[in-house]
Amino acid sequence: MSDKRQDGPQFPVVSQAFAQLVFVNGASGALLIKTATLANINGVIEQIEAVISAATDGTLTATVALASAQDATLFSEASLADATTHLKQALSKGGTTDADFEPALANDTITLTGTINKDPGADGVTIDVTIFYR
Repeated sequence: MSDKRQDGPQFPVVSQAFAQLVFVNGASGALLIKTATLANINGVIEQIEAVISAATDGTLTATVALASAQDATLFSEASLADATTHLKQALSKGGTTDADFEPALANDTITLTGTINKDPGADGVTIDVTIFYR
């Protein structure tokens, strides 16, 4: 075990999941977009996990975006494949540029917007997003 006092205060990681976004068979137009919110978030988002279920035809893609209470974009990524768990990580202190996004300061309510590119087919599609923050 090493002495981490020189790194400053250590804060535990907290995770919170958004309500599941459910897209049903026959979705088109405005029904291709769903939102959910998390309230009372206060910290720095360091990791995002997005699970997109399998679409009937297997070629659906999704966009996942997080916005602050002031409607500033904290994270956005398009072309996420269905039937996949997507793990996105923030640039760490002293890290390299291969991170997926800059650490995002969240204060108050965060809005998740999930968008799919077409009708998900007979089985529908779900998007589950969990954020991890300190």
